[in-house]
Amino acid sequence: MARFGFVRACARSQVAVGILFMVLGPVAAGAAFLWWPVEPPAWVSAEWRGFVPALVAVGVFLLGIAIGSRLVLRGQVLLMLLEMRRSLARIDRHVRQSGSMDKGHPDRRDATTRLLPRR
Repeated sequence: MARFGFVRACARSQVAVGILFMVLGPVAAGAAFLWWPVEPPAWVSAEWRGFVPALVAVGVFLLGIAIGSRLVLRGQVLLMLLEMRRSLARIDRHVRQSGSMDKGHPDRRDATTRLLPRR
């Protein structure tokens, strides 16, 4: 468990930061939509100036959701792989201790000989 503690901590922090992005993205989008502080630049035509805060809000919202979901997904995959490794190590340890492989048979010397075609 302590062997991959740093990787587990990084994965958990990715999940936490991803959730933070997914929560703060819509909050920042609402703030950008309600309190747009500056007048759009002169190169934006007059009929489009009303849409600039809405477009910025949609962009901030989508960016927060996209970055957050990517971080959450990556962290969850790392945690899943660590859990799979732990489970497989436990199963392998159980198989080795139980001695379920037939040691007397010459074709069953190691685990890779199981993959050979049967006669």
